[in-house]
Amino acid sequence: MNARESVALGELDVVRPAAPEPVERRAGLGVAEFIENYRKPRRPVILTDAAHDWPVYGRGTPDFFRRHYGDHTVRVRGRDYRLSELIDMLEASTAESPGPYPCKFEIAKDFRELLGEVTPRFQYSLPDRQANPLVPQGLFRYVNNLEIFFGGPGGEFPYLHYDVMQLHAWITQLHGDKEFTVYAPGQEHLLYVNPEMPWQSSIKNHHHPDYELYPLLRQAQSQKIVIRAGETLFLPCGWWHTARSLNMTISVAFDQLGPENWRLFVGDVTHERRRLGSPGKALLLGTYLSVLGPLLGLAELGGANRHSGWGRR
Repeated sequence: MNARESVALGELDVVRPAAPEPVERRAGLGVAEFIENYRKPRRPVILTDAAHDWPVYGRGTPDFFRRHYGDHTVRVRGRDYRLSELIDMLEASTAESPGPYPCKFEIAKDFRELLGEVTPRFQYSLPDRQANPLVPQGLFRYVNNLEIFFGGPGGEFPYLHYDVMQLHAWITQLHGDKEFTVYAPGQEHLLYVNPEMPWQSSIKNHHHPDYELYPLLRQAQSQKIVIRAGETLFLPCGWWHTARSLNMTISVAFDQLGPENWRLFVGDVTHERRRLGSPGKALLLGTYLSVLGPLLGLAELGGANRHSGWGRR
């Protein structure tokens, strides 16, 4: 295929993006090096030891959750299960006959006893501004700051997306192997963005897409990343992604709002206000947040927004 490949879309020519760089695996990475080489330039990376201080690290197996949380009631697709029942069902599923996915739960609500097992928060993921009282908390009403996912073989995330409001995504694999398909920012014109939910693609069955229906997707450059037990994927803001479980998987995920993605966050939340027909509110909110950003940056020089626990619980 040529470096430049055109797709007929009226008179529009679409230029195929450059091939992505391989995602590195790193251990023993200093925080300053991480910020300079990955967070600031918005490069994904797999950290093989980021969660090593979590008590659950290395022991978050299905049997661990059966023993300690098996009697918890969880709701999946409108039905209540004991967690041990759900794990049994997922372990018995196959790629040909997958169980429900995602089975995701807010830890502070459904597994509050687990909070101590996934604390402290990594220094790599700080500062985080989501819990700062100067940031309007209503902006995060649809964001669960700390979630646990259970999946069986062949379980596929239902849509291609980036994390809402341009938040950085952190995914730690406690058990099993999960495959992520990721697309770098700047390919939105190839990903059939849903105009009603601009952080999601409208492509149906995106794991096995119909290229006759979505021809531009052929031009998009993706890469597949497998995250194994004990590893953490840092996926910077604006990176489109989806996932599927290769076997029985248990993952913990959370988002980060820091200085590097603040401007994009402001752009996303104000764009949403305008899209919903509130240009005046968008202007006021954007002005306030634009002024607030540098002030938070100054406070962070003194250690603000670096709490190692989990805010907004």
